[in-house]
Amino acid sequence: MHDCDIEKMLSEREALLIRDYDSALDLARFGARETILDVATGSGRMLLQILKRGYSVVSGDIDRDALDRARERLGELASKPTLVVLNAHQMQFDDDSFHAVTLANAIHEMDNPRGALNEISRVLTVDGKLLVVEFNSQGFELMKLHHEMQGRGEHPMGEMSTEDIDCYLQATFDCVETQEFSITHAWVASGKK
Repeated sequence: MHDCDIEKMLSEREALLIRDYDSALDLARFGARETILDVATGSGRMLLQILKRGYSVVSGDIDRDALDRARERLGELASKPTLVVLNAHQMQFDDDSFHAVTLANAIHEMDNPRGALNEISRVLTVDGKLLVVEFNSQGFELMKLHHEMQGRGEHPMGEMSTEDIDCYLQATFDCVETQEFSITHAWVASGKK
């Protein structure tokens, strides 16, 4: 594959992710005045889409370098969010601290993702909403190809399948909406049990 083919594929992947994140945020319908907790921000793709909608955001990642990459991606919006080093398995926030939480394409990267989801549920208010976005099979195939072309080895598939995520959310929340997009699957969970 030529360099121009690789660049085109990477550009298309970026555009698909952004479109999917926007669709997932539409599905979540967070309240306009909510402060959103963005867990495992990574390079900040979801964070940027949240900020473009005018939300106040606390965003964190366990990797300080990821926060630096997120700041770079945010450009002129870099001063808007509160960025923190954040361990998704043991967050520094009180119980019932946030009415809105996002977790985008991070479950497949985590050891003990159920533990992280339990911790997210702890900081989410009873009437809050959790938006989870994870790659679907087409997204994982695209990421596998991306990693191979960059010589980065295998892309992680994670410990939880789409079905496992769905079962976890159904058992933890009263209401779970789900929708599949081009390369991701999204769940909006509310009514914490």
